[in-house]
Amino acid sequence: MQKVAIKLTKEAQDVAISLQGLTRNFGNFTAVSDLSLNLPHGEIIGFLGPNGAGKSTTMKMIAGLISPSEGEIFFCKDEELVKLDRGNRDVILKDIGFLIENPTFYDHMTPRQILTYFAELKGYPRKEIKNRIEEVLELVGMKEWIDKKIKTFSKGMRQKIGLVSAFVHDPSVLVLDEPQTGLDPKARKEVREILMKLKAQGKTIFLSSHLLYEVSEISDKIAIINNGKIIAFDTVEKLEAKVKKSMLQIELQEQPENIDEMVEKLTKIIIDIVGDLNGEDIVQYNSNLKVFEVQFDGSAENKNKILEALIENKVKIAEFSVPRTNLLESLYIGFLENGS
Repeated sequence: MQKVAIKLTKEAQDVAISLQGLTRNFGNFTAVSDLSLNLPHGEIIGFLGPNGAGKSTTMKMIAGLISPSEGEIFFCKDEELVKLDRGNRDVILKDIGFLIENPTFYDHMTPRQILTYFAELKGYPRKEIKNRIEEVLELVGMKEWIDKKIKTFSKGMRQKIGLVSAFVHDPSVLVLDEPQTGLDPKARKEVREILMKLKAQGKTIFLSSHLLYEVSEISDKIAIINNGKIIAFDTVEKLEAKVKKSMLQIELQEQPENIDEMVEKLTKIIIDIVGDLNGEDIVQYNSNLKVFEVQFDGSAENKNKILEALIENKVKIAEFSVPRTNLLESLYIGFLENGS
């Protein structure tokens, strides 16, 4: 088998997967168009986009479930980027774990049976499979369910078994398509904790989701796709700098009797710092969180100036912060609207 490989430059040695010019056509419809993206080793990369943007199609191409119409996929092997093709697909993909769409299992099977099957399928050493299954079920808090039938499991438990099936063979890279969809808040929190444990083991995780909160909590970088094209890829902080838009949340020590008067007061204090926002309200009140939200350009300098102005005007502040979730939502919508 001839290996098509690219020797990694010093600058590219942190790349786990390289997608180069990927295009996927379905008849006259282009689901993914000239997509290029490098996924760094040891990071969680959030993959965001509206329905039909091309997220699942991209992940299925990485998994080898469908082939690109154009472009190439490279995986890091022995300090080289090796091109995925029909001749080496089985070998290369053994070091990758996939969770594509919602996992389903036979109700009469147990986690031990299911995970044994996936470990053997991926070539994990047979003598070590028993201990490995106990180890990964311990990681997700389900060791006591190892021999229970799947039909007795909740949806969250089934999803965790699906996630475990993706990494039972101890891959270095995980590609996970919507692993938290349909789960309740407790189960989503448990999945986040599992992913952070896997990252701590040095694994690279490519994670798609519609749930901005889940992505913002754990991702090192965010890739935003729209109409089959990557329109943004960077850390949340650097994306913020590109759109020059951010939000501060201010919680007061005591809730004011008149919210509108406080909004007006805060606006007058900081309007000279924030400047014109093209007609947007500088300050709004979030009644759910009971905090005042301030729109600004995201710069550290202006953040400090706003805090200094509030203190100078004797505003009694209990909490002053940039909420990452709200920021990511603002950035996401901004990039989709601007297409850049």
